[in-house]
Amino acid sequence: MWIVPPALTAVGAVAALLLVSGEQRAAVAWCAVVAMILVAALSAEVARRGLALAALKEQLATERATRRKEAHHLAWKIFPVVLDKVQDGASPSEVTPRDHSELSSDPEIGASYYTALFKSGVAVQEREHAKDSANRAIVNISCRIQSEIHRLQDDINKMQYRHGGPEILGDLMHLEHGINVTGRFATSLAVLGGGAPMRRWQRPISLYDVMRAGSAPIQEYLRVEQHHVAEIAVIGPAAESVILVLAELLDNACRYSPPSTSVVMNTEEVAAGVEISIEDKGMGLTEESRKHAEFLMKQAADGLDLSDLGETARVGLRVASILSNRFGLRLTLRPSTGNGVRAVVFVPQELLTQLPEPKYPIPGMRPKPHPVMAPGLARPVDEDEEIAYERNENGLPQRHRNRAFDKPRRAAAQPARQPQPGRGAAPPTAGDGGGGAERPGGKTARQVESGLWVSDFFAGLAAADGGHPSGTDHSSADQPTGNDLRK
Repeated sequence: MWIVPPALTAVGAVAALLLVSGEQRAAVAWCAVVAMILVAALSAEVARRGLALAALKEQLATERATRRKEAHHLAWKIFPVVLDKVQDGASPSEVTPRDHSELSSDPEIGASYYTALFKSGVAVQEREHAKDSANRAIVNISCRIQSEIHRLQDDINKMQYRHGGPEILGDLMHLEHGINVTGRFATSLAVLGGGAPMRRWQRPISLYDVMRAGSAPIQEYLRVEQHHVAEIAVIGPAAESVILVLAELLDNACRYSPPSTSVVMNTEEVAAGVEISIEDKGMGLTEESRKHAEFLMKQAADGLDLSDLGETARVGLRVASILSNRFGLRLTLRPSTGNGVRAVVFVPQELLTQLPEPKYPIPGMRPKPHPVMAPGLARPVDEDEEIAYERNENGLPQRHRNRAFDKPRRAAAQPARQPQPGRGAAPPTAGDGGGGAERPGGKTARQVESGLWVSDFFAGLAAADGGHPSGTDHSSADQPTGNDLRK
């Protein structure tokens, strides 16, 4: 395009030469030549500079693309790897690339990238050291609190055996429950710091006991109801964590539901494990609160920093999420049928096993006592009979039947002491208090009905004295003394 201006100048010069007279043509011709030379030179310079500018633009675009590619590689390929290794405990000087050409084709830019990467690694290392120190301190403090709580629980258990008063025993049990709740807080703090619950078992624990233990360390444990529990057990190493997850969810359910309502626990066996549901009758979750709860659980599962707790630390869902992620549990929040919240904990099959065999035989239920027919009486002694209760010297209740009913029993028991004919019976003596019967070896054996020896004893006294001594309460025969037993 640079030749166009000189060509136009030449055309204009020719037109000027044709329009002027003869004596002026020489001057016009010289001016046209000079103009053509100048325009051609100027046009050539403009064209040269245009080409140079185009080359510079192309070079700049190429350089920009190269730097963009290097920055992208540094930001997404080198920085994350180096910082992840530093967070895992590696030294920044070991993981930072020493060859600057790996960072950039320009040596100066590569050196700048290396400095920025190294200083970032040092800052992350210092932050990880501070975070680890804080977590260790939190775990250490919580473990000391847990140890002290276990010592207090042991002292209270000993006091419950030393003090038998019902009021003192009730106060001690109330105090022990408060200590258990405090122990749950200490355990939750240890979990937030990266620790684990102190209590661990080697043997499997039944799911029924795990669910009961989960409802124990909360304030309003009386509101928790268990409807259906699967006949299965949780392996020992995971039992305490499952207990703590259930305790945190039950505490949230009781805290955010009316005090007059109950919190229901159910289990359902599925193909890959067992689902434990905790359902309350509260106001439920709004869309905003549900998203916030999911954010708390995701934040804890990704790795919780103590600085993320904020001023009002809501640790319940965080602790449950940490333990669930550690043992492969799945925790979901769903709306319940009563406009409340239904928290579902899925326990995988790897954490379940069969119920262990009991160490001792389990006794059956005690049958209901039937009416007992007293010997020589026309009517049975049933539960509606008037019973008198007294206390012995140890403070324990001592049972006595109605004294008015003992007289016909003693009177009806008299014929039972007569010797039976043809059996070789011996006459009664004061030492045995009744008739005897021959044993196969020729010896006599007493056939004494239960409790009749007391009547025989006082009958012997009456026969010796000709009647009962005046002023004596013969109903005391129902409560024999040591001398009576020796006689």
